[in-house]
Amino acid sequence: MDCIGTLGKKALVVAAGGGGDIASAVMIAKALERLGARAVLGSVAWERYIYDDLPGPIRIDEIRNAIELGEGYALINAGSYADRQGRRVVFQAAMASAAINEPIYIIDLYSGVKGFYRAIKAIAEREGVDFIIGVDAGGDSLASGCEDDLWSPLSDWIALGALALVDGYLAVHSPGSDGELSQEYVLERVDFFARMGGLVGARAMCSEDASLLERILSYVGSEASRIPLLALRGMRGEVSIRNGSRRVKLSLLSTFTFILKAKIVADSIEPVREIMNTDSLYEARGILNSYGIYTELDLEEDLHSKGLRSSDVTGQVLLDTWLRGRERVRRSASRSYCSKHISNEKLN
Repeated sequence: MDCIGTLGKKALVVAAGGGGDIASAVMIAKALERLGARAVLGSVAWERYIYDDLPGPIRIDEIRNAIELGEGYALINAGSYADRQGRRVVFQAAMASAAINEPIYIIDLYSGVKGFYRAIKAIAEREGVDFIIGVDAGGDSLASGCEDDLWSPLSDWIALGALALVDGYLAVHSPGSDGELSQEYVLERVDFFARMGGLVGARAMCSEDASLLERILSYVGSEASRIPLLALRGMRGEVSIRNGSRRVKLSLLSTFTFILKAKIVADSIEPVREIMNTDSLYEARGILNSYGIYTELDLEEDLHSKGLRSSDVTGQVLLDTWLRGRERVRRSASRSYCSKHISNEKLN
């Protein structure tokens, strides 16, 4: 990551996907510090359904014991938690804060790309940040949107759009580790953006990264962030995650992080371009649905509409709900983007 020119600079490192991405973001922030940079951490607070069965990310006004509240963000520590309709939810970023004994910014997703942009810009100005990196464990942010194995593009793409607006970077850590896009496909997408001039560099994990990540994961629940740790220690083959609903390949490449220019990535993905001016999470979701793209918000709402609690969601229930929901959204799509996109890919 020294290809960015980190010495003496300060970075805002934001976990861009689900709440568990904070584990990978902490690891990357500390790697930057070893290269002579200073780093401050940020994260979205969107917990998996097994931790929080109320659909959607945590709202800023649901956070309790925050150090400070700003427009579109909250600064939290180990004592912070969320009150979600009377239920106490200790989100992953608060657990990460306990692990490293440092505050972490929580960034609002409910105000869409424009709100996310305003929040990270305000944090950057407040902290005197020189550059911003969004961290995506797995690589869903690189998707076109038409992939059959894409589960959760909404949070990633809102963050990607905002990163593009601040001319930031996207760090794709451990390709395929979240059990959605395959490792091979994520690497193809990295290569696609590299050929467009979007790849800044890459790095592999070291033993110091592994020791830190292991400590973070004793606090934070993240199956995707555990994959590179297992890979570094020599595990190979496939493992199942998400209650058996997905499978992940482990290889040496699971330990790699690819740094890309967020603007080049965002400008190359039509659905991301279309959500750039959104002012709300639901507006962004509606646009993605119009493309036939089923999102993590749709999945959580479908699970919740069945009256399912977190303990009820087996791997088969999760998979069946996702498959039915995906087909429903695809049938109701008002744009022909995916059919044209797949045809173009076959021609190329």
